[in-house]
Amino acid sequence: STMKWFSLPVALLSTVALHDASAFSVDKPQSSADVMSRRGAFAKGATAFLGVASSAMTSFPKPGYAKPVYSEAEADKKKIVEGYKGLEYLLANWEKETTVCGRFDNPYIGDGKGCERTPEKVMSYLGYKSMEHPLYRVDKTLIRMQRLTDDPDFLDILDKFVEKADETNVMAFVSSWGEANPGGGKDRVEYFIERSKNNVAESRDELAKVIKILDLKVD
Repeated sequence: STMKWFSLPVALLSTVALHDASAFSVDKPQSSADVMSRRGAFAKGATAFLGVASSAMTSFPKPGYAKPVYSEAEADKKKIVEGYKGLEYLLANWEKETTVCGRFDNPYIGDGKGCERTPEKVMSYLGYKSMEHPLYRVDKTLIRMQRLTDDPDFLDILDKFVEKADETNVMAFVSSWGEANPGGGKDRVEYFIERSKNNVAESRDELAKVIKILDLKVD
């Protein structure tokens, strides 16, 4: 304990003082040589004391510093990992996940075979469609997770992820109206969906940085 280490130099100082108390004795006359000799002995004792005290204080174990862990930490880590894995899957299966079939019987809608490109899944994978999604309000999740790291780049990662996710959502929304707008068509839907893909990839990359900084495991 701190008191234990504090007591050591006090005890040493007391020992030195008692040992050399005779240097100040007034029971009998002392010669200058005696006084100087005793004062020299006291100085040596004091020097030894300082050396021991310094060594004791230097070797005193310093408590390790750890970032405080909050109650939602484990749940937040899981959300980031699950959200990252979802974006990985979306990018690996982009065509499939952004195409819906069997919704229309009208051959003039979609590709004429009952299939059409749609951005709905893109918005869903980023947490804009459900409060139960791991990336729902991920900005708040990342703000909480700042407590888990001292990395100076963490805040920039947070800002960039939110920026790219919002851009993706906008592109996906615009693409959903690409065919209905004046001058629009299937090509405009495809164009905005593909633009949103680039933003999804950048969002995924920012989450990968969070995972690396916090040393999270991705199965």
